Amino acid sequence: MAEEAAAAAAASAGAAAEGRMTMVVGVDESEHSYYALQWTLRHFFAAAGQQPQYRLVVVNAKPTAASAVGLAGPGAADVLPFVEADLKKSSMRVIEKAKELCAQVSDALFEVLEGDARNVLCEAVERHQAEMLVVGSHGYGAIKRAVLGSVSDYCSHHAHCTPVMLVGIDDSDHSYYTLEWTLKHFFTPDQPQQYHLVFTSAPPTSALIGIAGLGTAELLLTLELDLKCGAAIVIEKAKEMCSQVIDASYEVLEGDARNVLCEAVERHHADMLVVGSHGYGAWKRAVLGSVSDYCSHHAHRTVMIVKRPKHKTHS
Repeated sequence: MAEEAAAAAAASAGAAAEGRMTMVVGVDESEHSYYALQWTLRHFFAAAGQQPQYRLVVVNAKPTAASAVGLAGPGAADVLPFVEADLKKSSMRVIEKAKELCAQVSDALFEVLEGDARNVLCEAVERHQAEMLVVGSHGYGAIKRAVLGSVSDYCSHHAHCTPVMLVGIDDSDHSYYTLEWTLKHFFTPDQPQQYHLVFTSAPPTSALIGIAGLGTAELLLTLELDLKCGAAIVIEKAKEMCSQVIDASYEVLEGDARNVLCEAVERHHADMLVVGSHGYGAWKRAVLGSVSDYCSHHAHRTVMIVKRPKHKTHS
C-alpha cells in the first residue's frame, strides 16, 4: 500500500503540472460516504467531453486489526489475522464500489491506507497537496461526536485544503461593487479557483429598529418579513453575479453585521474576510458604527476593505 500511495502522490504532482487541482474524497462502507462521493461526481465531474478541473483521489482508511477489536490476553494473537483479513476484504469492497461509481472519471486514483480515518485523510491531503477534501457527515449530535469522534469535524479543523474567502454582503451599492471587485481579481473564469467562497449576509433584526408602544408586535412582524425578503433578494443577486464560481456557499445570519461577520470568520476558519466600505467620515463612523472598521480590529484574519470610487456605480 505504501508503493501505491507513492505512485498516487506522483500522479497528483503530474496533475498539478497540468494546471489541475487535486480533490481527495474519503470513503467507507456507510451510505453517507457513498452519497458524498455521488454528490462530488455530480457537481465536479459531470461535464461530458471536458477535462475536469480537479484530479480525483479516493481514499479509504482501513483500521488496524488491534484497534478494531481491542482484544488482549490469551488467544488474541490467533484472532487478529482473521480480523485483518476481514478488514482488507471490507476495504476492497469499498474501493470496488467507488470505482463503479467513478466509471466516468478516466484518471481517478484509489488508495487504501491503514490507520485512523481522521489522520489518514489529513495526511492524504498533505501528500497529494490537495486543494479540497470531501467527506460525508453521519449527522452525529454533540454527545456522539464527543464519544465516537467525528471524522468530518476533525478534518475541518486539521486538513489544510482550499483557503476560504468570506465576503460580507448587504443590499448597498458598496457591497455589490465589493463583490464585483472580488470576482474580477480572484475568480476569473480562465484561472483555477483558489478559494472556497462564502457569502454571509446579516440583515438587521427587527429588535435593532428600536420601536415600542401600542401595535409594536404587529409592526415587528411586518418588519421581520420585509427583512427576510430583503435578505433573500441579496442572496439571489449574489448567486446571479457568481454564476461562474463553482465552489461557493451562501448564508443569512441574524444579528449585528459586525459580530456576525467576525463569528463567521471563526466558524468557517476563513483565511480572508472581504467587506465594502461606505466611506463614512469619522463622525458617522462614531455614531453609526463602521462594519469594516470593526472587522479590521476584531476579525483575527486578513481583512480586505474595498472602497468604491465615487464615480463608480453598480450596473
